[in-house]
Amino acid sequence: MGNIVLLDDLTINKIAAGEVIERPLNVVKEVVENSIDAGATKITIEIKRGGKQLIKVVDNGKGIQKDDMDIALERHATSKLRKIEDLENIYTMGFRGEALASISAVSKLTMISRTNKDDFGNKIIAEAGDIIQREETGSPIGTTIIVENLFFNVPVRYKFLKQDATEFKYIKDWVQKAVFSNPSISFKLINEDKVVFQSNGNGKIEDIIYSIYGKELKENIVKVDFEEEGIKVTGVIGNTRIARDSRKDQIIFLNKRNIRNQILTNSADQAFKGSIGIGKYGFFILNLEMPANFYDINVHPTKMEVRFVDDDKIYKIFYHAIKNAMLTKEFLGNTQVEKNEEYVANEFEFLTNHFTKETNTNNYFSRLTVNANKSINILEEKDDLIYRQNKRDVQYKYIGIIFRTFIIVEIEDQLYLIDQHAAHERLLYEQIKENYKNNMSSNSQMMLVPEIYNLTHKEFEFVTQNIEMFKIYGFDIELFGSNSVKINGIPDIEYRSKSKNIFLEVLDEMITNERVSLKDVEERFIATVACKAAVKANMDLNQHEVDYLIQNLLKLKNPYTCPHGRPTTIKFSKDELFKNI
Repeated sequence: MGNIVLLDDLTINKIAAGEVIERPLNVVKEVVENSIDAGATKITIEIKRGGKQLIKVVDNGKGIQKDDMDIALERHATSKLRKIEDLENIYTMGFRGEALASISAVSKLTMISRTNKDDFGNKIIAEAGDIIQREETGSPIGTTIIVENLFFNVPVRYKFLKQDATEFKYIKDWVQKAVFSNPSISFKLINEDKVVFQSNGNGKIEDIIYSIYGKELKENIVKVDFEEEGIKVTGVIGNTRIARDSRKDQIIFLNKRNIRNQILTNSADQAFKGSIGIGKYGFFILNLEMPANFYDINVHPTKMEVRFVDDDKIYKIFYHAIKNAMLTKEFLGNTQVEKNEEYVANEFEFLTNHFTKETNTNNYFSRLTVNANKSINILEEKDDLIYRQNKRDVQYKYIGIIFRTFIIVEIEDQLYLIDQHAAHERLLYEQIKENYKNNMSSNSQMMLVPEIYNLTHKEFEFVTQNIEMFKIYGFDIELFGSNSVKINGIPDIEYRSKSKNIFLEVLDEMITNERVSLKDVEERFIATVACKAAVKANMDLNQHEVDYLIQNLLKLKNPYTCPHGRPTTIKFSKDELFKNI
């Protein structure tokens, strides 16, 4: 008695609409996923003419029994389901029982398979869905699927296929994703008789990243290993030096199945915010492991889309996984790891909730005053969430400042450049945000002569919509007729640049990079105030100010970049320097 059965009508009707083989990629995906489900540790994929002429997948899985060979090509025939309740406990890549039937209907399909209980393999050949040949044959344990002349009987679908190179690129991209989710499986991809990609199956995702993305990216990844409430997130993210112009390197797996999900994408965006450049996207390859009853994969035949039972929980856990990993990197040579759960939870609360509590009358900006002589001494010794429990232990030798911008320090055999503006901006940003989260009121420095600004309609509309935010941060501002505002006071911060320009500088930055989300507006506003308040390049700092800046950076939980994503430090090894001498 074989393992494959035809599903009953009730289960068939509950399964999403039938699989459509649109291009060679669909064939490769379905057949390789069957190989993975069969427990294969080696999978070879051979392609000719972009898959139009030939797709051959050879695996060393458990094989298919002789009694199951014919029925495997029937629609809704599967070994992975028996009844409707099984849909709530599916962990295999496939389960619909449609793929081989759909493929054989539009091609010539050859299936050769042997189990460890058989002395010989069995082969069947089907064309346009009809079995035309059955025979015993010599075969190693496992299964070989050969698909030839795809869409030979569906010319309408064939003519919409792209050039061979493009179709192969789709296949290659998918195979590489499959390798990331199954690092313990050895994959080999052959195109036109040439090996294009091969993994060793040693389980190390770093080796796969090296072979696909290169050495530089491998050296700038951070491992993720986070678990909460029965959900585990593992994989890698790029550190703050790695950012992308698109989302193509944001890869998500759910129980090793590649998926797309806007909730997870949004969560990742929030986690990377403030650590990578504006308009950039973080790099990550992450797998979520969770019980099958936490989600529904039976949304679309491609199984790329998924619905979660509790969206908020998944959003929060994914955010925490990424953010925690980002805070475990070395800084100025120090690799001490500290628990950051409370800080990350506080950041998450800030990003996902709008603080509307009444502000008190504490002197908000008095703690942030920057005078001309002591531009760095702005942070008090206090037990805040933004600080580590124990300051990082770093012994450095101060060398000097180059270009009136970069502080040079020597630590063991490493040379570090500290960007004075980015570093000070991060300090201010963290403190301003912490005070903002505590709903502390600002005070203003009154101007000798109030300034009246005539604004564009867009600028005036932005100020009108966000006037309370301006006031919270110390702008004594009032609407003054049509498209005009009157500025009586500015935040109580001393600037070496002309302080009266601060309002226009902040407004211009906010308008230029306007966001739809309220929290994005608030976040950007805080970052902009910090940027305009921080010491700039070409401003001279003495050694006392440099030491104070570095010591405060060592206290921060997140000292790695300015809020706009610019690194606070750059490292050069002794060997790197001597290479150029």
